[in-house]
Amino acid sequence: MNNLLLAVLSYLIGFIFLLFIRSYDKYDKEPLWRMLLLSFFGGIVSVLITSFLYAFIHPKLNLADAVFKIGTVEEFSKLLTLFILYKIIRKDFDEIVDGIVYVAAVSLGFSVIENFFYAQHAAFPVPILFKRFLFATVGHISFSVYMGIAFYVHKKIRKNFSGLLLSFVLATLAHGLYDGFLFNENLTIFFLPLYILLIYFQFRLLKVAYAYSKMKENFRYDRFKIENTNLNTLQCCNCKQNDTRLTKFNKTEIYICNNCNHLIISKHFFSRLLKYYRPKLNRKLFFNSLEFEGGHKLLNRDKRLVYHVLEERLNAEFEAFKNWLDNENFRDLKKYHQTFEGQIFYQLGFKYLN
Repeated sequence: MNNLLLAVLSYLIGFIFLLFIRSYDKYDKEPLWRMLLLSFFGGIVSVLITSFLYAFIHPKLNLADAVFKIGTVEEFSKLLTLFILYKIIRKDFDEIVDGIVYVAAVSLGFSVIENFFYAQHAAFPVPILFKRFLFATVGHISFSVYMGIAFYVHKKIRKNFSGLLLSFVLATLAHGLYDGFLFNENLTIFFLPLYILLIYFQFRLLKVAYAYSKMKENFRYDRFKIENTNLNTLQCCNCKQNDTRLTKFNKTEIYICNNCNHLIISKHFFSRLLKYYRPKLNRKLFFNSLEFEGGHKLLNRDKRLVYHVLEERLNAEFEAFKNWLDNENFRDLKKYHQTFEGQIFYQLGFKYLN
C-alpha cells in the first residue's frame, strides 16, 4: 500500500477516536482544531523524544524491561511533550477535565505515528491498523490519563511535583504491564482482563474529574425555558394542585407548580440531572435505596425535597434542590476518597481542589 495512503488512513482512524474523546468532555468542549494541533505536533515531538532515548536504552521483550524501559521512556516522552507544547493549549486549559482531554490528544498522536510504522512493515497493513487502533491506541490513552490530572493541577492550581511523580509511576506501570503481558506467552491470558481494567480505571478517573469540574451549567431559574404554559396534567405532590407549566433546562424536562412553585421532575429526568451534577453517584443503587422506603423518601430533613416512589418523581423546592445537588456531590467525592482507589487518585492532585 502506498505510504501516503497508509498515513492518511492511520490518522483518519486517530481522528475518529479524537472525536470520541471530545464527546466525553460534556461540560466545556475543547476547540477541535486545538486538539488536532496538539495531537499532530504532540505525536511528532513525543516520538522524537522517544527515538532519542531509545538510542541509549535498548529494551528486551520481557516484563521487566516493558515496565522499567519501554513504559518509562514512552510515558516520560508524553509528559515532557505536554510541558513543551503547553503554549498551544494554555488559552483553553481552564478546567480539570482538560488535563485528561489534552494528554489523550498527545497519546493519540504518539499512537497514530507508532501504528503507521507498525503497519508499514506488515504484510497486511490495514488489519494491523485496525487491530492497533482497537488495542494500542485506546491503551496509550488509558496509560496517560493520570498524568493529565496531575499536569492540570501543577499548571493551574499549585506546584504538584508529588502528583506528577505518582501519575508517572501509574502510567509507567500500566504501560509496562500492558506490553509485558503481550511479550510473555505465560501471561498473555491476562492481557484482555488487564486491558479492560485499564479502560475501567480511565473512565473512573474521568468521572472524578467531572465531579470536580467548575464548568457545569448553573442550576438557575433564569435558564429554564418555558415549553408550555397551558399544560395542567400533573398534580403537585406538595400542594396537591393540578396547575403546572412545563420548562426545559439543559435538555431536561422540569414541571413547575404555578401554585407553590415547587419543581416536579420525573425519575428519568431526575436521573439525567444526577448524572450531570453528581457524576460519581451510582444512580441504580441510589434509586434502589429509595424504593426500600415505601411511599416516599425525604432527601432533606425539612421536607422541601421529597422523592415519591409510586409516582416515580421528585417534588422539590428550587433552592433546596440546588443546594442538595452541590452538597451531595461533595459528599460523593468525600466518601470516594476514603477508599483505597480514591486515596490514590486524591494524591494525583485532587487534594488541592476545593
